[in-house]
Amino acid sequence: MGFGDTSMVCKIMLILLILCFIIALIGSATPFWWYLKVDNIIGEKNTFYGGLWESCIETGFTKSCENIKDYGHSAFLDWFRAVRALSIMSLLYFLAALVAIIVFMFFMSERKAVYQFAAFLSFVGAFCALIAFAVYARHSSGDLKEYSASFALTIISFILGLMISVLGILDNLGVVGGK
Repeated sequence: MGFGDTSMVCKIMLILLILCFIIALIGSATPFWWYLKVDNIIGEKNTFYGGLWESCIETGFTKSCENIKDYGHSAFLDWFRAVRALSIMSLLYFLAALVAIIVFMFFMSERKAVYQFAAFLSFVGAFCALIAFAVYARHSSGDLKEYSASFALTIISFILGLMISVLGILDNLGVVGGK
């Protein structure tokens, strides 16, 4: 039993999990959850953007970024901390699902429980991503409401994680796949 003995759906799930993890990682790490362009007094465009870990400003040819610090216990920080934590949790669940499916494919392909566990972990990762972007969308206001690429990547990781878990369930039930 090994890689060649696993179903085509399982191999597709592996590829999708790698893609999902990379997309979730980029979505969490990059400073593009929100984006705003503003004209200043002298007619230059100032660009403001930020993510979960830093915020940036571009004025003309200069760009500066600053880490978002934890300044105390405000209502803003509470929901923002929750988004950060859920984003990290989704990454960890997608990584665990990836490890589980690799273990299943290369070492334990006779153990369907490992395969089912990978599908379950993918679902939990997708659920964490869903809650992260839902909390952000619910509580963001003003400039933070101008959603950007990293926010969209988190939504895409949710959709991919959900698709992976559904594929795993359907393959386990024998509805799709084969071999």
